[in-house]
Amino acid sequence: MAMKELLLGLWNYKSTLVFLLTPLLLLPLPLVVNGTESACGYVIIVMAVYWVTEVIPLGATSLIPLILFPIMGVMPASDVSRTYLTDTNWLFIGGLMIAVAVEATNLHKRISLRVLTLVGAKPRCLMFGFMSTTFFLSMWISNTATTAMMLPIVEAVIRELVNQRDDEEEKDNLKQEGGSASSVSADYNGDGYIITSFTNDSFDGQSVNGDLKEKNDVEENLDEREPTMTSDEKEKWATNLKKGLSLCVPYAASIGGTVTLTGTGPNLVLSGQFDILFPNATDQISFATWFAYCLPSGIIFFFCAYLWISSLYLGFSIRGMFACFDRRNKTIQEKNADKLLRREYNALGQITWAETTVLVIFITTALLWFFRDPGFMPGWAVIFREDFVDDGTVAVTMASLLFFLPSRKPMFLNRSENSERPKPVCAILIWSEMQKTFPWGVVFLLGGGFALAEGATVSGLSQWIGDLLSVLEGIDDWLVCLIITIVVCVFTEVTSNVATASLFVPILARLAQTIRIHPLYLLIPPVLATSMAFMLPVATPPNAIAFSYGHLRVIDMAKTGVVLNILGIAIVTLFINTYGIVYFGLNEFPAWAELGNSTAT
Repeated sequence: MAMKELLLGLWNYKSTLVFLLTPLLLLPLPLVVNGTESACGYVIIVMAVYWVTEVIPLGATSLIPLILFPIMGVMPASDVSRTYLTDTNWLFIGGLMIAVAVEATNLHKRISLRVLTLVGAKPRCLMFGFMSTTFFLSMWISNTATTAMMLPIVEAVIRELVNQRDDEEEKDNLKQEGGSASSVSADYNGDGYIITSFTNDSFDGQSVNGDLKEKNDVEENLDEREPTMTSDEKEKWATNLKKGLSLCVPYAASIGGTVTLTGTGPNLVLSGQFDILFPNATDQISFATWFAYCLPSGIIFFFCAYLWISSLYLGFSIRGMFACFDRRNKTIQEKNADKLLRREYNALGQITWAETTVLVIFITTALLWFFRDPGFMPGWAVIFREDFVDDGTVAVTMASLLFFLPSRKPMFLNRSENSERPKPVCAILIWSEMQKTFPWGVVFLLGGGFALAEGATVSGLSQWIGDLLSVLEGIDDWLVCLIITIVVCVFTEVTSNVATASLFVPILARLAQTIRIHPLYLLIPPVLATSMAFMLPVATPPNAIAFSYGHLRVIDMAKTGVVLNILGIAIVTLFINTYGIVYFGLNEFPAWAELGNSTAT
């Protein structure tokens, strides 16, 4: 009994024990094996354990290189500090500021509600509307923020759709309207029950023979009537609907984040570390090149995910796929959900000056990013000195404007004859308000990843690990890429996506040089795979938010996510071996990746 109490007491302090024992148990590594490689390896292993177990916040773990790299002789403190605010991090910071402005003005809510009112309230159409809106928004604002904004709307819609009417009450209502149905024939089309025919014996002779208008009115009421369902059928339908709509949002957010360079942290990890590892590379990763490559695969993955989730929880139906185009045959619950969405959208009122301004800034930023160096034509950056202006410059410039531009229409633009004294107008973004929602921990997480990449290359650790992995040299390139992608996809289910990318990118870069494969061929698929954390609630914050609503079990997320993981791996592998080879020229080993031409030596 005493031992049990002791173990329970220790379990309450498990985070403290992991925090203290991990560096102590690993201390023989740098003491026995002399050299900067072992010291850097020690730091990386300690950080990996902390990242996986989350004994301290991820952002705090990311500050460890600032402490241990100088102390253990891996890198000078000044060099470590520079890696925390690279151009890639400034790109992320500027993009996040614009995203904060989008959230502060409710522009993202207006976009999402508008899309949902257009697609209609049939369950399958709603799922497509929720997924497409989340997919688009997560390209530009964080996956977590998008999911947190969309799921309350999902919850309100679910309440309307599963609010079943009592059958007897409906029969009474039909009698009051002039008739009652003695038999109703209904078909299940994957989106719900649709009445296809009925017979009625309670009409009087005049009603049946002459008063067609009254009969048509009764038919309308019967069309609105939800057919009789057993309690088990009702419960199963409602449960599947809750699960399907709850899962589609976080999954669409994860997929959408892969499309743009600023969409999710792992993309920026690759961009920033690629510049560190291959400073002489001619195939730089820019917003335009990433978007042009990832958009087609992202769209295909999105539709595959929609088909799988809708088929799993709403039933497979070709007819149901086109239900969005049929605005007839709606159940009362679907009409109520339609009214709810329109009411929420109308509550936003007319688009405001602040929303319009943010929308203009948002579109302008995206265009500047894309046309800085689009590849198929000279970009606007040619008017400046070469390599002086980057995507981070654009992001910070446009984000800075939001601290200056007014949140209300200036008085001199109003043509009103009312000569009121002008009142001070605050800017769209206020620094104190921005600080409350700005995810500084993610910025440190990116910086910690860049510090690890720099330390691994400077210390020679990446070279040592790459040499160990040179046994893969005799295996076909596509198989090496596939194996690594699967390993990363499994690993990211239990640790942070950004942390996973930060650990693997330097190692894979060195492996590509060792076995003479184009570095992007081994880097892009695994980095995209870090965003395929679909199986566990703890795998990524959007999953955790969806799980917190109580509609899902772990097994629901696992059985849905494992198929999405397989689909995602298949899609990124197919694209890198087809479109990627053509677009990036991956069939040749570039001169800038030679061991003598990069910092990986």
